[in-house]
Amino acid sequence: MKKLLFIALCMLAGVAFADATNDAFNEGASFGKGHVSQGTGSLNNPGTVTGSIPGYTTNPPESGYYGGVQGGDGGIGNKGQTAIGSNDAGQAIISSGTTNPVPTIDPNAPFIEYGKNTEGSAGSIMDGSGQQCTETSVSKTTFENYTCDRDVAVIQTCTRTASIVVTGSTETQNTTLELNAQAGSLTLEADYWLRYDFVMQESGVISPGTVNFSYPSQPGYHGGRLDYSVSFRSASVRINFNQSQAMNFAPFAVSKGDTVSLRIRSNTDGHYATYRDSLVKNIQAAGYIVKLTVPFAVQRDTTKSSLQWNESCNFDKSQSTGLKETTCVDPGGDRSVTQNGKTFTEHSDCWQYSDAYATATNSTGNCSALMNDRNCTRATTACTEMESGVCVHQSESWQCQKTYTSGGLLCGGDYYCKTGDCNDANGAGDNGFDEAVAKLAGLASAGDEVASSQDQVNVKAFTGNTMRCRKAFAGFSNCCKDSGWGQDVGLSHCNSDEMALGKAKAKKVTVRVGERCDHKVLGVCVQKSQVYCVFQGKLARIIQEQGRRDQLGVSFGSGDNPDCRGITVPELQNINFDRINFSDFYDDLMNNQKIPDTDAMVKQVKDRIAAQVNQQGGPK
Repeated sequence: MKKLLFIALCMLAGVAFADATNDAFNEGASFGKGHVSQGTGSLNNPGTVTGSIPGYTTNPPESGYYGGVQGGDGGIGNKGQTAIGSNDAGQAIISSGTTNPVPTIDPNAPFIEYGKNTEGSAGSIMDGSGQQCTETSVSKTTFENYTCDRDVAVIQTCTRTASIVVTGSTETQNTTLELNAQAGSLTLEADYWLRYDFVMQESGVISPGTVNFSYPSQPGYHGGRLDYSVSFRSASVRINFNQSQAMNFAPFAVSKGDTVSLRIRSNTDGHYATYRDSLVKNIQAAGYIVKLTVPFAVQRDTTKSSLQWNESCNFDKSQSTGLKETTCVDPGGDRSVTQNGKTFTEHSDCWQYSDAYATATNSTGNCSALMNDRNCTRATTACTEMESGVCVHQSESWQCQKTYTSGGLLCGGDYYCKTGDCNDANGAGDNGFDEAVAKLAGLASAGDEVASSQDQVNVKAFTGNTMRCRKAFAGFSNCCKDSGWGQDVGLSHCNSDEMALGKAKAKKVTVRVGERCDHKVLGVCVQKSQVYCVFQGKLARIIQEQGRRDQLGVSFGSGDNPDCRGITVPELQNINFDRINFSDFYDDLMNNQKIPDTDAMVKQVKDRIAAQVNQQGGPK
């Protein structure tokens, strides 16, 4: 019956094929005209082939099985079933199927025995005790490139600040006061007295002293019967040439600006005006010297002002490489202070200097893991930041050797993995799992951010935040240091944002943008900040850095105008993820893997099997 069905289907296919090729047939017939002397009539008129083909008929019996595209099959199925029932060959097949015995499998057949032996020795194969298996291991070594950055020097500053210092005090000093008539202010008084006034230049107490009358031109002459009277306060003496007399009076206090007077008179018995005028002339010409010398306890103010410079450093300057730069951070001019009612003024060209020193640092930055891995070797370094002619920060590339090893059995030339990590050790390179997952994770992260975006027009992924830290200046430590947080007391003045930025740099989620000036004095920058773009994780930082910046050429701006925006969808589509090195992300990927608990999984499988058995064996 099946044979008949096959023949019928072939005929039907032939009819359909003839219809499909009818145009080609006519073209061939037309092509034959004029080129073939015989048979052209058959090609042009198919009806003439009746006598040319033996057994040809225009109405074969099989045509009844095809009713066209819209027609039926002419009952070919029922007719075929009837034919197989009445056909001898069909009956023979049916009889053999029902009368022949069921075939049996010999349990001692060689292939059955071989299978049983293999099943029984499976344990020895896996534990290596079978004689035909040997324990072995396969290993493969690859090299991966990593990058990191760290401080190699630190610029620290000392401040030198000028201040006005007042020293001295008001105190009593014992000195001598000389009242020389020649230096006094002359007033002519009654009875031919001469009064010489003196204005006191200091305050103090005047005590009794001595008056001296000198005649310089005749030092040995001591006068005749005529002499002179000298009075001061309540004391009065008569004195002659080249003599001295004590002046006894009660001590008295004077203040600065007070006037004291010394009186002198010529004692004569006539010609009073003449002798008075002669005395005036001789005193004025220093021919006569009348001088009163008294002890003077002076109240003197010894206070005075001066500039004093004080230096403040929170590090040991002896450990530095020397002074690198000096900047005036407080411009000069006149300044005054008032003490005890007295004002003192001083001038300085600059009132405060900031001195920068370069000091070595043992900071490891975010390179510590690479530096501590004996399988990693530093390949290259590049200085990324210079200050005062000194490299203070550098980026480093490291090459780390990674060996994949799997344990298993070699049985009859076939290797059986026992440790489950054979893929890592198989082939010429690693299995690409880390890189593939990193790429997928990057796309998934971008998708999450796009989906959660409130702005569905300007959609961006891997958006960062701008953060900054103050650099060393005016006596403060460098709040941009990549180490020392929690240990360096000099960092105590740094704010919480700067501390958070320090931790973000250690996690390798930051990109350095540039410097900005926070404060200027007379056009000179006296306080700077370092500006960073901070991202949510390493993956975002890697794609931003290697995709946006390095591939697309879209910078992160400058310190004054940072651009930490996300990557647009068109930009993301133009990034070639095959060119991105995700090595920094691999450690996080491995550390964050959640491996299911084996015991929990076994119990879960047992519970499921038990549930299915109970379900199948229960009431239906």
